[in-house]
Amino acid sequence: MTSMLTTGKNPVFGLLSSIVKVFLLFFFFFVSSHTSRIVSAKNNSTHFLDRFNYDTTTTNREDGFIDYGPKDWGKIKCDERTTESLDQCEGYPHKWHEGINFTVTDNYCRWCPVGSDECGRHHQSPINLLREVGLDPNTSFVANECIDLHWMKYEDSFCSMEELVKQDQFTIERHGLRIGQPITVYKDMVNDTDGVADGVKLECRVKGRGSKFGRIDFSKGFSDWWYLSHTDLHVPSEHTQEGKRYDAEIQMYHFYSIDYDNEMAAISVFMNAYDDAPPYRYLDKVICRWREKEFSTRKQCGLDPIEFSYPGCFPLTPPVWNLKTRIFNSNSTEGIPQVKKHPVRTVADAIYHNELHRDDPYNNQLLNIHMDEVNLSPAEEKDWDIWISEQSEKMDDDESLYRELLQEEYNGGDETEWFNYWPMLGARTEYYYRYQGTATIPPCYGSDTRASKRGVNHWRVLKDPIRIQSTQLKELERLIRDRIAPPDDPVMPCQPDTAAKVSDDGRVNVARPLMSTDEEAHDPTFCECKDWVSKWPEDQAWCETEDLEERLYLTPYNFESDGF
Repeated sequence: MTSMLTTGKNPVFGLLSSIVKVFLLFFFFFVSSHTSRIVSAKNNSTHFLDRFNYDTTTTNREDGFIDYGPKDWGKIKCDERTTESLDQCEGYPHKWHEGINFTVTDNYCRWCPVGSDECGRHHQSPINLLREVGLDPNTSFVANECIDLHWMKYEDSFCSMEELVKQDQFTIERHGLRIGQPITVYKDMVNDTDGVADGVKLECRVKGRGSKFGRIDFSKGFSDWWYLSHTDLHVPSEHTQEGKRYDAEIQMYHFYSIDYDNEMAAISVFMNAYDDAPPYRYLDKVICRWREKEFSTRKQCGLDPIEFSYPGCFPLTPPVWNLKTRIFNSNSTEGIPQVKKHPVRTVADAIYHNELHRDDPYNNQLLNIHMDEVNLSPAEEKDWDIWISEQSEKMDDDESLYRELLQEEYNGGDETEWFNYWPMLGARTEYYYRYQGTATIPPCYGSDTRASKRGVNHWRVLKDPIRIQSTQLKELERLIRDRIAPPDDPVMPCQPDTAAKVSDDGRVNVARPLMSTDEEAHDPTFCECKDWVSKWPEDQAWCETEDLEERLYLTPYNFESDGF
């Protein structure tokens, strides 16, 4: 036996040896190939697929890339040297093609959570908002006088609901739900070869008048209009008020453009769900558009449609599912054009690019934002006091009727006129917090330049939440939780893919954790009754409460509530 083993003449041993050799060769080939593929992808400048999420950093992805949790957002980098590499960069929701051949080096995300003492001066958002900051500075260490002198007047864009749907502006993102304002970018930048002025242009036009962005008028410190870029919806709220976190938060991002000196701002509106509240009609309108987007994505991916049972989607008709031909037929989606996603999706992308290159001595890297004359015109001539009073009465009547119609399973039509500033109507207030911060998704726009507020994200957060129905909140969470990546996604095409942190009971979290408040850098304040008289009847009634403690803390909203 010994001699046979020594000489290798044992046929069984020879067979086993051959199998082992083949296995080892295969194993080493697999490891080498897999490692080489990862290393090659990591070293290839056209593959920057690192992304962000709201849970924890994930390093065990099969493709070798990383999903960064909130603590590590500052580590995300994007490569914009080629169109292909930029398309494949999933780290930032903001992507811009006009910056190709210039290196992106600025990521403003920093980890400065509540309780942290390592950040020093910083502007990171979101923060906890305290009403004490609006008190008399002589009686409070954290109070800052509200220097604003009037309400934020807002005027609609030329973008109708039909145009937004046609231009594919209702999208389900990994980080939340978005309503864009459709733009086109002309990007010869240095050498004009097509005869078209370079820059960003809004695609919503009215014949004879051109294109008009939605715009809003800030008070003290800003002499010109702010223009609407896009609207994001997060679940739950990112900011908190007196420690209370709301069920959702709408953020309307704006840009402020004087020549190339761009700034960004966000109007933020809370939403809170109640079982006995009527559905907010505007929210149902946008939920239906996001459901249509979900349906079209699933159809493109060859996936079954979701159960079509949301009651607020008027005038959509119930679908017919043909099991034999596996064709989903519904009048609600027939004829909806499938518009290819534009690589530059929001004006905010151009703002960030200009921020990166603001010191260019020749201005040949900067991107102008073209504004037709109608954008620079004086404010609309209408009696805002009467208009807002009429809106308040109309919403009361509409909500009562809408509730009755829903209970009757009404399949008629929702005649609510589209308005791009619909969140401003739902809150029914003119009063707000203001502070200097950052955007809340990578690259967290808002520089940390010391002794300067230039380049920060200017926040205005309304004091009252929109009251919505619990079923509406559940549908918002479901849309984010059940997100399917579109077919052209470079990482997870046609696969379940959300950045949300999902709990065992199915609740969804796409909110950046609270950041610590730097009183000097954030400079927060609260503007309310003492600063100007609101046109909303609800605000006026709230301001009649003379006891400051009662008004600010015991009955904090302009609707009946027991504290926050």
